Amino acid sequence: MGLLRRLTGPTPGEMVEATLQREVVPLEGTNMSLFHSIIPSWWAENGLSSTANWMPGNAELAERVWVANRCIQLNAQQIASMPLEFHGAPEPAWISAPDPNWYPNGIGDALHAIVALLYGWGFACLYVTDFYADGFPRTWTVLDSAVVQIKAEDGRRVYKVGEDELDPRRVVQIDRNPNVGLAGTPALRAYAQNAWGLLAAGNQSMTVNQGGTPKFYLKSERKLDRTQAAALQAQWMETSSSRNGAPPVIPPEITPTEMSFDPSELALLETQEFNAKAIATAFGVPATLLNMALQGGLTYQNPAALGEMWWRFELRPTATRIANAFSAQMLPRGQWVTFDAADTFAELDDLSDDDDPQLSQVAQASPAQQPRPLSAIGGPV
Repeated sequence: MGLLRRLTGPTPGEMVEATLQREVVPLEGTNMSLFHSIIPSWWAENGLSSTANWMPGNAELAERVWVANRCIQLNAQQIASMPLEFHGAPEPAWISAPDPNWYPNGIGDALHAIVALLYGWGFACLYVTDFYADGFPRTWTVLDSAVVQIKAEDGRRVYKVGEDELDPRRVVQIDRNPNVGLAGTPALRAYAQNAWGLLAAGNQSMTVNQGGTPKFYLKSERKLDRTQAAALQAQWMETSSSRNGAPPVIPPEITPTEMSFDPSELALLETQEFNAKAIATAFGVPATLLNMALQGGLTYQNPAALGEMWWRFELRPTATRIANAFSAQMLPRGQWVTFDAADTFAELDDLSDDDDPQLSQVAQASPAQQPRPLSAIGGPV
């Protein structure tokens, strides 16, 4: 156990505990430290004041950050839309329908779940629910990575869901970035600071947009005490809420004066854009797909070039990792699966119903596309 402990190192929880217990020296001349770099009130409001509530860069954080949420959706739906091609014979049932109960719409939904787990949690575990007589999987389902526990015992992985230990022969684990650890790491893990920064800046932006920061103030030509100032403020607020767009009537000796700063700067818009683009790189998603303009010479002349770049440097490695896991652990020798990504970087004008193999399969299988007998439409039989 000592050797295993040395090889695996401390757990993430122990690392967080050690970080929180370590004395953090504030920056010189301030009360702000590198660790406690987010507005304290916002930090407390989001339940991040203890190790129990610490949320690293996993799917729980990605669910709250719009960029991460959208990037996971884009990658997952893109890979799920690629036809899974089987090479060999006979074709197992899971190629088209791995879990009719949980994923009744076919392999696409199961692939979507796998990709989302890979980016959100760093790993996905498939559980074989039925075997053929030759011992190879017939059907399988996708386990929720949030509840799967992976531990090392006697040099092997042990999988648990709650208190139930799973049969390792039925588990197929796929990691986003295979390493010497027990599981891969989430895509947002190294970008967690950007994610929290985006949340904090968004919170500040909401405060500014909702009027938390006034755009002007009321300047009095004579000195007002606290009671008079409060009465003037209350009168202005009451009148503003009931005038229904009518121009305000300013009392004598009161002049509305614009603030010397731009409230939009307090929304940290540039900071939000920087963090958003940084997070998009964590998922390999081109910023243009998130409606963020690219500056400089890195532009794309057509959708085909954009799709090919996205496929080559992000989608293809992820799809290949999934296909390799299927081929290595679910199929006998001489059989394998691949993803057909031809339509990912094809010109939009070149696509048609006949060119899309997945669309053709759906059309052929749809009852609405099947020819009806003449008796069904009132004609002669």
